[in-house]
Amino acid sequence: MSEMNAVMYHYVRPTPNRPPHGYYHLSLDDFKRQLSYFEEEYGFVDRDSFINFLRGNRDTPDGIVLTFDDALFDHHEWVLPELQRRNLWGLFFVPTGPFVNDRILPVHRIHALVGSLPANELHYELESVLDTEPSISGESRGVTDAYDEQSSSATVSEFKRLLNFVVAPEDVQGVLDRLEGRLTDYEPPTVSEYYLSETQLLEMVDAGMLLGAHSVTHPVLARLDEKRQRSEIESSVTWLDNLVGSQPVTTFAYPYGGEDTFTDTTVGALAYAGCEYAFTTESGTLAGRHREAEMFSLPRRDCNEFDYGSATFELP
Repeated sequence: MSEMNAVMYHYVRPTPNRPPHGYYHLSLDDFKRQLSYFEEEYGFVDRDSFINFLRGNRDTPDGIVLTFDDALFDHHEWVLPELQRRNLWGLFFVPTGPFVNDRILPVHRIHALVGSLPANELHYELESVLDTEPSISGESRGVTDAYDEQSSSATVSEFKRLLNFVVAPEDVQGVLDRLEGRLTDYEPPTVSEYYLSETQLLEMVDAGMLLGAHSVTHPVLARLDEKRQRSEIESSVTWLDNLVGSQPVTTFAYPYGGEDTFTDTTVGALAYAGCEYAFTTESGTLAGRHREAEMFSLPRRDCNEFDYGSATFELP
């Protein structure tokens, strides 16, 4: 049976000297080693074959599909040149909020904090913020296991869980503002330090890369009502269309991407926005995934599931 694996990456860089500094990243050397390993052991799926597979026009091709989340600076500075050197392509999922609002996404503000300051200090200060305004703490809604497989400390995991899954989505930016205000020696990163520019996105498309939507503000979509889910999805799809024009396929990646982070309402919003396919972070292969119902729950495997894919942590 044919087997195709979509492999997921985030930070890929030679050194941790950019935000979020010591937070997790795959070293550029290991990324290169992993690409060579994939070439030898699996091969890569060419772009046209992948598109044809999604459209159900041919049997499942064997090999690796490379995917990258969050439109990070890394993807133009270090990933793109390596892909071009090897005549490869990638699928890059873009959260559009930083381009529209000129503001770092909450998920990356959290990463930058964790990479810069001791976890115990961050957790203490966050609890102090939440204690002063307990109404903003929201409900966990049962989503508590998102970081079970992460290689970070329990304190870091709890810090991220509180902000990503407990504080109400509409309150997270304000909580982070208050938290950063308490950290007198901390300097938050800027949008230009963290993300690609619009010009760089266009350069990537010109180089044969595919872009997909990844929401506006990178929330847990299942925590939003239908109207807000539609806004997050439609706005991100429309912004990409306006920037780069029609893509060969209209794809989406769920923020966080576990099975508890999207619902039937989310899938309905994707269909309404014209999305054809959506990717999760649930591990699995793409073999035989031609049924329409599965096109909104396509699996991806983290790069750390393969040789040379282990992330590096250098936390304070």
